[in-house]
Amino acid sequence: MRSILTVIIACSLLPWLALSAQSKEPPSQIRTTPQEKKPQSPVQKTETSETLDFSATGRPGQQTAGESRGGCGNVMEPIRAVLPASNSGSTVMSHPHVWVYFPQGTTATATEVEFVLQDEGRRDIWRSRSPLNSTAEYQRFSLPTNEPPLPIGQWYRWYVKVYCHNQVASAQYVQGWINRVPLTSQLRLELQENLPQEDHLIYSNHHLWYDATDELLSSYQSSPKSLALEQDWQNLIRAKGVQLEQLPGLGGGTVSFFFNRAK
Repeated sequence: MRSILTVIIACSLLPWLALSAQSKEPPSQIRTTPQEKKPQSPVQKTETSETLDFSATGRPGQQTAGESRGGCGNVMEPIRAVLPASNSGSTVMSHPHVWVYFPQGTTATATEVEFVLQDEGRRDIWRSRSPLNSTAEYQRFSLPTNEPPLPIGQWYRWYVKVYCHNQVASAQYVQGWINRVPLTSQLRLELQENLPQEDHLIYSNHHLWYDATDELLSSYQSSPKSLALEQDWQNLIRAKGVQLEQLPGLGGGTVSFFFNRAK
């Protein structure tokens, strides 16, 4: 009797056991979701001017003055290169951008602006001259993208000159140095892993002055009422080794921008 009962129970369980076996995959066939690749190290975002330091980003042995030279009588206020105290900085860009501040009223006596980029032997790499924008206070100048890229590991001198009614003798100018450095794998990773609007913070952390200022000012042109970008600007111009506190704030959209489109 007991053996007959055991057979009956076993037979009743066979369909359930077969269905359960069909619903399971062998261990070798179980599909797993691959884990996402994590950054090698967390990105440190810049929050205050105390965490930024551009005091050691200058060209060794070079004390080129970046302040304004010349002038158009006593009417024109001096223009200012957007540069740290060393009057030089680095970039990873093949066609980098430089920024210059033009005080309001500059166009009262100035008519044209010239951008010059030279190698260390003072040979011209690029030279362009165009009418001075009449409204923009922050203006950007660059090597056109259809020109050969700057080689890595070399220093370059640049000038921005404004002419007073086409009088070369009374031109006012600022100058600075730029060094193109290689894009490291760590920097590339951080740029890929973070939002584009944080690029200026990443460049700042890597002491890339030209790239940090270009990203920040370009972003502010697109978002002229951003309080976060305004604060980042204040942190940048007050950072160690910069000394640009006299430059005005971006002002919630009151400052206009101009991108030189020289071809």
